[in-house]
Amino acid sequence: MTHHLLPLAALASLLLCSCAARRTPFSPGGPTTVGMPAELSERERLFIPQVDSAMRREGLVPVRNGKGDLQLDFSMSEGPININTRISLSEDEAVIITGNGRAAGAPLIGRSSVAEKSFSEAFGEFDANLSRYASSRGWGLSGGNDSPAYPDASYQDETLPVY
Repeated sequence: MTHHLLPLAALASLLLCSCAARRTPFSPGGPTTVGMPAELSERERLFIPQVDSAMRREGLVPVRNGKGDLQLDFSMSEGPININTRISLSEDEAVIITGNGRAAGAPLIGRSSVAEKSFSEAFGEFDANLSRYASSRGWGLSGGNDSPAYPDASYQDETLPVY
């Protein structure tokens, strides 16, 4: 009985060795990844594609619901009058790029335009800082993708694959 298992064990070890030989080595020169926020509000889902596109334009690769070389924090907090928007990019828990916006409007009336103003202010600051910082870090040289590879609704369905 043990004689029959010997060829099977030898075959299994050869198969294991051949799989290990095909493994691709780690290459430190790859694109810089950005861990995206796992949970977003309905309003935040409307604006996150613009942030995603800006990062891709600078050579960064967003990783949905994941941990990356950098981490994105994006929040829009609504009060009865003000909407505050914060967009920040951190590396090893140190904030390296930030953008803040604040807009005010009448309660319950025209909240989407107030949110748009708040986001536009924060995004303008974040995008300008991102462009300056990206050129100094050389992110654009790592082969970034100018066009996002996701539909606009990618943040609405939690079952979509990582992009």
